[in-house]
Amino acid sequence: MAEPFDRARFSARLGTRRLGRVLRVLESTASTNDDAWAALAGPAPAAGPAGERSALPGMGPAVVALEQRQGRGRAGRGWTQVPGRGLALSVALRLGGDTRRAGAIPLAAGLAVAQACHALGVGAARLKWPNDVLVAGRKLAGVLCEVRRTPPGDGSGVAVVIGVGLNVAHARGEFPEELRAGATSLALEGSTAGIEDAAAEFLTRLEPLWDELESGHRAAVLAEWSRWCGHWGERVCVRTPAGPVQGIAQRLDADGALVLRADSGVETSVLAGDLVPAPEGRPAA
Repeated sequence: MAEPFDRARFSARLGTRRLGRVLRVLESTASTNDDAWAALAGPAPAAGPAGERSALPGMGPAVVALEQRQGRGRAGRGWTQVPGRGLALSVALRLGGDTRRAGAIPLAAGLAVAQACHALGVGAARLKWPNDVLVAGRKLAGVLCEVRRTPPGDGSGVAVVIGVGLNVAHARGEFPEELRAGATSLALEGSTAGIEDAAAEFLTRLEPLWDELESGHRAAVLAEWSRWCGHWGERVCVRTPAGPVQGIAQRLDADGALVLRADSGVETSVLAGDLVPAPEGRPAA
């Protein structure tokens, strides 16, 4: 089993007022997203790792696991984590009755991961819509956001769990063979960060973005996301439940959807899907 999570190191790096001030660290769990949902439904812990108290009643504790056995990715895929080598972190937040910002939350979470990677010494980290973080085409991190209605009577309406999987200390040979060509880690990109550093930096970057969304400044968050995107002007294909959509990646629309321009000039907004390079030789239609 990996070395224990160093709470003092985490607390020393954490730069938030609320997020992460209550932290649960698990040696092993099935899914940190499930643990975050359970923590939000239960009584709030009284204090965090250094005696801090959660300043926001609608905010659950952050949950970190050194080993995650059944991590979830987008579109029903799994997320592979080598015990003690990657960050598996989830945090639950209440939206109340206002769900308008829900569509921008995955983008904000991905942006927070990219900014954290940059702060940890990986300046080449870039975003791929909607929220993957890549370095030179290799996947460094992914985000899964789950939105649910909360039980009647608690006065909150809707909540979201933001789950992050970030490859931190992996060597190339520690990835499953089928993932080695397409994956990377902070360590492989030259960073000496530990899991504690990655957790603290992510939460530190997420809090102001969350505050912006709560204040109604979604456009500012989307504009900043766009600055970190690495595929503007490229011909791409988005695999959606209704079928593939191809085009030149143009921008985000006001809801965070990806706008694609076909060769005919017609623009299409795609709200959800997996972005991949467009097949060569095919028109963007």
